[in-house]
Amino acid sequence: MSEDNLTPPKAFVSYSWSSPEHEHRVLDLARDLRESGVDVILDKWDLREGQEASAFMEQMVTDDSITKVIIVSDRSYQEKSDNRSGGAGTEAQIISPKLYAGEDEGKFVALVFERDEQGRACLPAYYTSRIFIDFTDAARATDSFEQLVRWVFNKPLHKKPKIGRAPAYLDAEKGGVTIGTGAAYRRALDAVQNSRPHAFAATQEYLTSFTDKLPAFRINVDTDLDSEEIIENYRSFLPYRNEVIGLVRAIARAEPDPRYGDALHEFLERFLPLFHPSPDMGQYREKDFDNYKFFAHELLLYLCTIAVVDKRPDLLEALLERPYYDRERSERGGLALESYEIFAHFDRLLERRNKALGLNRSSLQADMLQERASGSGFRFEQLQQTDLILYLRLALVAPSSFCRWRPITLFLLRRSQSPFEVFVRAQSKKELARLLPMLGLESREPLDTLIEGYADNSVTAPSYDQGWRRLDVAQFIGYAELGSRP
Repeated sequence: MSEDNLTPPKAFVSYSWSSPEHEHRVLDLARDLRESGVDVILDKWDLREGQEASAFMEQMVTDDSITKVIIVSDRSYQEKSDNRSGGAGTEAQIISPKLYAGEDEGKFVALVFERDEQGRACLPAYYTSRIFIDFTDAARATDSFEQLVRWVFNKPLHKKPKIGRAPAYLDAEKGGVTIGTGAAYRRALDAVQNSRPHAFAATQEYLTSFTDKLPAFRINVDTDLDSEEIIENYRSFLPYRNEVIGLVRAIARAEPDPRYGDALHEFLERFLPLFHPSPDMGQYREKDFDNYKFFAHELLLYLCTIAVVDKRPDLLEALLERPYYDRERSERGGLALESYEIFAHFDRLLERRNKALGLNRSSLQADMLQERASGSGFRFEQLQQTDLILYLRLALVAPSSFCRWRPITLFLLRRSQSPFEVFVRAQSKKELARLLPMLGLESREPLDTLIEGYADNSVTAPSYDQGWRRLDVAQFIGYAELGSRP
């Protein structure tokens, strides 16, 4: 017995002497219950010659120490109970008033030991509408016995969990931004998970619907940039971000299909027009588009994290290898094509809030990404790992050039931070061979050159902790141990 319940529960067993075989079966059940810590009251043990049988049976309701009554019901018990004959009939007269009156419902349970020719459970009329435990299937005998023991001890297998906090997306709805993609998302998710023929078409439909409705998040030029309305706008994107994560996770776990990588690349590309004022806009502020840049940056981190965690290098290459086309930027004199570096983002709206409220945070943007990782299905450390991969992939292309990809999540690194998992695994030569393509490499020599550049200060590592420290790339990738094992 557990220390918090030293007194064994006491259970009365009601049954019919149908046959010697049935009696032995009931006796075995009673023994098993006693071995499981239940103080069983059974006539074969507790009713002796000369004792009053009626008083023995009545104790199931008169004795307060008996907390449970186990009704072992077979055809004979059913017939005797319904006809009010024999001991089972007497016990039926004792039990039925209690049940009909709704008293002590948690005190009585029927065990079905037999079924009739139609497969119906043999149960007394007073019990037919109640939940029973089925002992007619020998293959499930162990499960049925566990169910019984749990009932006796009031320890159900499925315990009702505590009520948690309301989902973040309910708060998000306070901002009033809803885009109604739920139905398309569910169709696409079901199609992908069940390998339906229309899975890719459903995915395209959802992703297109998603980006078509993004203008709903546009920050109005009249909105106070220091107001809570801005934060609510960011929060309101959460349920839709989680939809994308859920669908792409399903895609990553399905049979590889190169069309999905192309579709995800195009999905992110469709965010780019929202980084600029639309032709019909009059007045605007450059910061008015920072929420879209935050959303796209966050989604790129998650999509790449899925590709890394679920070992889908094809998806990672589709997202990172091909450039992105920004027509609006080209029309304003900028580059039309750029690598994923186009999604690098320093959020001026959040930095403005950081200063206005005197929060003095290294990066409120990093704080928000960390907070929003809760409920995403990924640890924030996994996002940081991806952020480092994205930085390294660009830094390795031109070590001496300025790298626009600022690994913002790494602002929250600890001084004692251990190397990230994918780099720890790359201590194995086999895993290192898998890591190098993630970094856009065919061999490790460019990585060696980059690390040497950090060491002799010919290459500048990104700063964090408000610019006071430089990222120790060699430490966070466990450089000294890479490929050191078979």
